[in-house]
Amino acid sequence: MNRTPAGQRGFTLLSVLVSIVIMAVGLLGMIRAMLAVTSSATQNQTVSAIATLSNGFWGVVQSNPALLVAAGFVGTYTASNYTGAPSVLQPWLKQATDALPAGQVTIATGPDAGSNSACTATSGCSVTMTMQWSQVGAPGANATETNRLQTFYYQFGL
Repeated sequence: MNRTPAGQRGFTLLSVLVSIVIMAVGLLGMIRAMLAVTSSATQNQTVSAIATLSNGFWGVVQSNPALLVAAGFVGTYTASNYTGAPSVLQPWLKQATDALPAGQVTIATGPDAGSNSACTATSGCSVTMTMQWSQVGAPGANATETNRLQTFYYQFGL
């Protein structure tokens, strides 16, 4: 036989508070997981953009082989100084520096890999392009900014 009056049935205040605390901890865990997923998605988006940009660089240099020996081709470019590059390379550099957070592009040439001769527009040469950018980690108290880079190696003229 139940001794409590019919009007006093239900949850106690303590059981309601415990259930609220358990739900809050679960929600905070889900929010933290979503922030980590969002950070990873941003990193993947940047890496995908870099792959596309490297193909664009390859196309620009192939269609303009004189760039290999042009003044201003070799150097480090940012959003503030890309206009110092040869004019045919400037649209690509603007796109690259705009796509990379606090990014820079470094271009260097070397001797032809096959003949070890000096870099020329007719015999070709090796080109190294390095893209560097700033990647922010997962938001929160432990969010850190990391400099990341990707290097691409090209051989023109073989």
